[in-house]
Amino acid sequence: MDVWEFHPALVHFPIALFLGGVLLDLYAWGRREDLARIATGLLLAGVVAGIFAALAGVVAFYTVPSSHTEEAHHLVLWHIGLAVTMFVLFTVAAIVRRRREPAPPTPAIRILGLVAAVALLVAAGLGGRIVYHGGMGIDPKILVPDLHEHSHGGGHTHEGESPSRHEGHEH
Repeated sequence: MDVWEFHPALVHFPIALFLGGVLLDLYAWGRREDLARIATGLLLAGVVAGIFAALAGVVAFYTVPSSHTEEAHHLVLWHIGLAVTMFVLFTVAAIVRRRREPAPPTPAIRILGLVAAVALLVAAGLGGRIVYHGGMGIDPKILVPDLHEHSHGGGHTHEGESPSRHEGHEH
């Protein structure tokens, strides 16, 4: 496993914990406030897992091979910005919730969790686009020739277009 591959291997844990915490909290809201404590625990576990995923993301940013599209190179900055925003929002929500226990979370803190979840989904979607459409972190030897020609390395110039997977290939 290459060092930049630790981020995609770890990032699914905080995603699952954060989204699970928000969904459980939505279910608990007004019905089963005892489940809100479990949701808080999931959010706190997501923060801990998120620290490791974020550290792996920093390592990936500086070590990933340069054989990716120019679009991926630009989108990764949006991915990082959204991921940091989401992580800060979830961290604040989890800490405030924990400090208020055993009282249930306030509506404002629950809404903050929902906003963080939306930011998480957008950041995750961008992460998928960066890898699956832009080739970031993929071994250049297995890429189609069009992607090689439009990659971020090798001295090529770009016009910001994402290459078509089937363009110029006979089937």
